[in-house]
Amino acid sequence: MAVADRAIRYDVAVLGAHLGGCLLAAVLARHGLRVLLVDAPSDSDEFAGETTVPYTAEVFFTMARRFGMPELAGFGLTSALPSEVRRSSGVKRSLGFLYHREGHEHDPALAVQFNVPGEHAEWHPYRPHVDRYAYLLALRYGAVAPPQRPVLADVRVGEEEVNVLLRDGSLHHARFVVDGAGAGSPLSDRLGAEDEIPRLRLRSRLLATHMQGVTPFEECVRLEDYGQATPWSKGTLTHVFPGAWVQVAHFDNGEDPVNPLASVVASVDPVRYADLPADPEDAFRELIGRFPSLARSFSNAIACRPWTSARRWQRTAGTTAGERWFLWDRTAARNDFLLSRDVTMTAEMVHALAPALIEAAAGDDWTGHVRPVAVFQERLVDFHDRLLTAARAATEDFRLWNAYSRVWLLWSMLSALSLKSARNDCLARGRWDGVRGHHGHAFWFAPPKGLNRLLSQVFEEFGEVEAGTRSAGAAAGRVFALLREAPFVPPVYRFADPKARYYHFSAARRLRMMLWSKTTAPVEFRRMMTKENLTSVQPDALH
Repeated sequence: MAVADRAIRYDVAVLGAHLGGCLLAAVLARHGLRVLLVDAPSDSDEFAGETTVPYTAEVFFTMARRFGMPELAGFGLTSALPSEVRRSSGVKRSLGFLYHREGHEHDPALAVQFNVPGEHAEWHPYRPHVDRYAYLLALRYGAVAPPQRPVLADVRVGEEEVNVLLRDGSLHHARFVVDGAGAGSPLSDRLGAEDEIPRLRLRSRLLATHMQGVTPFEECVRLEDYGQATPWSKGTLTHVFPGAWVQVAHFDNGEDPVNPLASVVASVDPVRYADLPADPEDAFRELIGRFPSLARSFSNAIACRPWTSARRWQRTAGTTAGERWFLWDRTAARNDFLLSRDVTMTAEMVHALAPALIEAAAGDDWTGHVRPVAVFQERLVDFHDRLLTAARAATEDFRLWNAYSRVWLLWSMLSALSLKSARNDCLARGRWDGVRGHHGHAFWFAPPKGLNRLLSQVFEEFGEVEAGTRSAGAAAGRVFALLREAPFVPPVYRFADPKARYYHFSAARRLRMMLWSKTTAPVEFRRMMTKENLTSVQPDALH
């Protein structure tokens, strides 16, 4: 392991030794840059996303192939991870949503569950261990760290270089700095970059912690009352009610678990739930106490780390790129953890930023290379906010949530298939231009024709619900109609049927999917379908 040398002028100083910072440092070092990796004060206590989806895995697979780093595929295909990381994290066999009504036991008719196909290996990454593994990976590839890991104290950007001061008094120098230090970043504070009022539309009070003793929800109700449902605790479970949700991700649900904890995140509309106590533990208990079935799941649960709590969780930076500096990840924006976007966006940004920095270092033209990445980051942040704002509107009525969840799954599924197709094309042609463009919304690869328009129409419907100009029933009906009319929605999934609330990709469905893809499906689907999609066989780490 190399140790930081104050006499060296590094190419890039990466601030924030969390998952994103460590993976970025690893990629840059792998490609010959001299990289300094620095711990930020908030690294150990800022809550981070702990769920993934199939699209997340495809981003990691793409990074592994593009950067020649097979270990990166392990973050999407967990069988390739070290056993100590895998066993302390949880499995994700499904994505479940349960809609609750205050004062009532949960009604099984208000449930939706999407079971993950067998070729995938989605998971609940336990971030303390996962981030530590990513840190060691960065060092193994050649990034260097200060001895004893002193945390960041200050950053000063000059015309010729960046000076990074650590709390042990040591001063280090770099040509460029990438700041993912998060809230309280000294560089962001010095630049006055943080918006006084976040430009995000969603507003949330967040309550998050790790808990021990969370009772699996299937033990709090009769699972047989839920039709085709598989055990809820085997996947990411989101409890939904008007203006809020509580997401639960167990780390003890695998075959050989060693971690008894669960990730618990509650996000509420701060105006609607202004009556909740200031203390986060008291606020959480009062919130779940309004829903009897949910309260039973937490009757024996205790918080095992300090609560992350903020009455206004959202943050944004107004400017994220300048001469010799770039603000990214948790320094650039912070939003809700729903639907696995935190880990996914981190991976997307590493994929976008690393090549730009490698090219910039070669010609010492930093600004020209990173500004397009700043624009891409803004698109990601905006699209994520639109997804979340629509989700908040959908909490008003189960019919809305039932419709919204189909659209989200469709977007996620088609994104995964489209990225896989684009990656295969890039590998065949020997060029990566197919995964670095702008194709509407936050797509950096070509999606199926019509998907962008469908998403915009759905966002408009939920915007009208939020504004009070559209009823829940009318909006839900319109969304289901859009799904029914879109030629790129595989009929076998029954996304347009509000009664089809349990999704299993069975062998029979795979055969029907293959028949559809070879006959009436849009032509791009014929290129998307691979043996993994049709046989339920997990791919090699570098497929």
